[in-house]
Amino acid sequence: MKTLKFVLPLFILALVISSCKKETTIETKTVEISEATHEKVLNPNANYLTASFGVEGMKCAMGCAKVIEKNLFALDGVKEAVVDFDSKTATVTYDEALVNKESLTASVTATSNTYTVISWENKTQPIEKTMEEL
Repeated sequence: MKTLKFVLPLFILALVISSCKKETTIETKTVEISEATHEKVLNPNANYLTASFGVEGMKCAMGCAKVIEKNLFALDGVKEAVVDFDSKTATVTYDEALVNKESLTASVTATSNTYTVISWENKTQPIEKTMEEL
């Protein structure tokens, strides 16, 4: 019994000491992220059209509207894309040789299956070239 009273506290003490030695250290890693800057090269002789259409399914300005705007602008031939969350419309200026209504609609619906193009409010209108562009 005396041995048990002596061994049991030693065993508990050894268990406490060994369990406290497992201190974790925080390891900080530095990761470099290089973002590729891709300048759009637009054809100065292209016939640019502007189209406006309604977008249904947007829930927020920064998450929904900006992502749709970014994806529309990423299409080759798109000169400008603006998505207005409040009016739920998108206005896109594009090269008619590279982009059409179907590709704009596909870009919106590919962003998320909750977004749909509901109406083409304005007919496509040619952009008049300014003296600077000529």
